[in-house]
Amino acid sequence: MAEETSDKTVLEGAGAYFLSVVEASQDCIRVISADGYLEYMNAQGKFLLEIEDFEGRNRHQYWPDMWPLESRDTVEQALRAAMAGNAVAFRAPCPTAKGAPRWWDTTVSPILEGGRVIRVLATSRDVTGERLAESHRQLLVNELNHRVKNTLATVQSIANQSLRNAGVDASVRDALEGRLMAIAATHNVLTDQNWSAASLRQIVDGSVTPYRANPGQLTISGDDLKVSPKPAVVMALAFHELAINALKYGALSAPDGHVDIHWSVDPDDQLLIEWAERGGPTVRPPERRGFGSRIVELALPNELGGKVDLDYRRDGLRCSIRSPLSALDKNDAFMPLG
Repeated sequence: MAEETSDKTVLEGAGAYFLSVVEASQDCIRVISADGYLEYMNAQGKFLLEIEDFEGRNRHQYWPDMWPLESRDTVEQALRAAMAGNAVAFRAPCPTAKGAPRWWDTTVSPILEGGRVIRVLATSRDVTGERLAESHRQLLVNELNHRVKNTLATVQSIANQSLRNAGVDASVRDALEGRLMAIAATHNVLTDQNWSAASLRQIVDGSVTPYRANPGQLTISGDDLKVSPKPAVVMALAFHELAINALKYGALSAPDGHVDIHWSVDPDDQLLIEWAERGGPTVRPPERRGFGSRIVELALPNELGGKVDLDYRRDGLRCSIRSPLSALDKNDAFMPLG
């Protein structure tokens, strides 16, 4: 009966309805004094934390001290924030009273009376299963990334050896190797982001920068955007082909040549990317369309649901790419990079 009396004292004035809600919750709910000591825990909290003697071992303990050392600073900061009148949340590990490992999503909120913090309410949800599932997923993703990298390296080696032994011209071998490298570079960017999205700036930089003779030959500008995996790979190949063309016939083939790559988003959420060359040899339209042209003129607009215009001006190639901004993320995960 001592525990019931103490609990009622802590929750005095809260009302029977509030008490019934707290006790019906599937989360661990604690009431903590204004100086940080545990005063109350609901029945579900005791069950989740496997506490059999709340009165004797837990009540009136300093709350942060009830967490393991690795979590204590986080809990302390959350408690101080709540005492200052702010609601905060954190995720941290804390084993049960019997030593079973657990992870908790915890929200800490001030309880106010007359504008003054008189107590703190801490609500913890057991997310151990979610945490374990995420760890397992990450393990599988890391293994997959490792195997894909090895596969790309193997394909590159096999292709190089096979084409060399078959007497294929070195320029063909270099073209294939360059395309595989563009895919591999984009794969590395996507791997860093757990295959959620790639940075547009990194895609462009990784596809074009290796072919410049000096930093002054290249300018890349525009607010960075995220690109989902499928369009990211096609865009990487397209920019690679534009860079190779500039290296062979355009601005990157001349010491004073320059390539300017800029993108912007208009008020109608249309993405416009401009590729502009200058300072290179006189440009002539190609007599035939090769693999690179098909990537830029067909595959890219098809993937982006947009339009690509190539203008073979005498003073330098211009390529304009226009597409709906939504095409960069077909999984609805688009967002500007901070």
